[in-house]
Amino acid sequence: MPLIHRIEDLQFVCFALIFGVMAFQSRRNATIRYVWCSYLLAVAVAVVDFSVAQPLSLFANCLILTILSLRYAVLAAGMASFTGKARRLAMVCFGAVAVACCMLGLGKAGISAAVVRALYYILLTVQLLLICTILVRSRERSTRVPRWLLAALFLLSAAYRVNQMAFALSDKGPFNIWLRDQGLFLNSTILGCLLPFTIVWMMNARDHTILLKQSLVDPLTNLLNRRGLADAANRELARYARQRKDFAVAVGDIDHFKALNDTYGHSFGDEVLVTTAKLLRDQLRQTDIVARTGGEEFLLLLPHTREDEMVPVLERLRVLLEQQTMKTESGSEAGITLSIGVTNTCGRTGLSWTELQKEADAALYQAKEQGRNRIVRAASAS
Repeated sequence: MPLIHRIEDLQFVCFALIFGVMAFQSRRNATIRYVWCSYLLAVAVAVVDFSVAQPLSLFANCLILTILSLRYAVLAAGMASFTGKARRLAMVCFGAVAVACCMLGLGKAGISAAVVRALYYILLTVQLLLICTILVRSRERSTRVPRWLLAALFLLSAAYRVNQMAFALSDKGPFNIWLRDQGLFLNSTILGCLLPFTIVWMMNARDHTILLKQSLVDPLTNLLNRRGLADAANRELARYARQRKDFAVAVGDIDHFKALNDTYGHSFGDEVLVTTAKLLRDQLRQTDIVARTGGEEFLLLLPHTREDEMVPVLERLRVLLEQQTMKTESGSEAGITLSIGVTNTCGRTGLSWTELQKEADAALYQAKEQGRNRIVRAASAS
């Protein structure tokens, strides 16, 4: 199988270069650095394998397996860094490297070469199983599919190490040699190609989710922005068209927000926005939608809410916010009040999201005109 070994070595060199470039471009990404280091160690294995006379001596074979053990420990650290969990399991993998280093002298202690190799394969198998555990313990939904595929690949690699252990301890009959060769082919070609691409897929899946969230969520308040709200509103309108269950749309605007900003500074204004957003989000149902649509303007979409139910809900929010007092940098206290305009579908047909927003905005304007800190229904919802 020397050709497969050479192909595998070439793969390691190529992926070491690729991950090296990625690590240089993403210096803050610890996972990529760990993966890059793991492929550098794989290249080190290839160099030892290529430079040492064949067949390998027991010490050379043990040295290669020790470097492999270090590579698996680095991969475990990378997976733990990615998931943010099971860092202790990664430390156990590094402990296995220390054991592997201690085993380098077992051949001189009179222990047979087959037993020494089998012990190394057991150690590598344990490390691979620990990496699988690190990957499956994470509950991150966006990376679930690539993580579980990656865990399956490491599990297959562990099965290959078990196969190597069995071969080391068994007779070298034709069937066992064939089984070893098939395992080598699987590990060197299929896993060797799939593993790095799956790692990249896993990292890209998280990046995609983060970018999607950034495009839909307001970074200050962590509420939906206009784009995120538009998606949610279209879903609710489609549900309303099917089920004919009314929903309410309310637009709230913090009273005298510009004066608060001018008097106490923009940092205090940001605190007011965050406090208001948190109260609205905490006091509403999980199915309710809260968005920040402008500087100090919030929009509430309340599914399955009848016309007679919407004002009591909003009044409770208004009173709770009115009772909030915030300390300024000078030590004085400032209050927050909210003017709200609200409308309801009221069983009407042919409604558009723009029309509902205009109704709520008109009601909000009336609330401001009537003295602020109050709720006004849209004429169509009265």
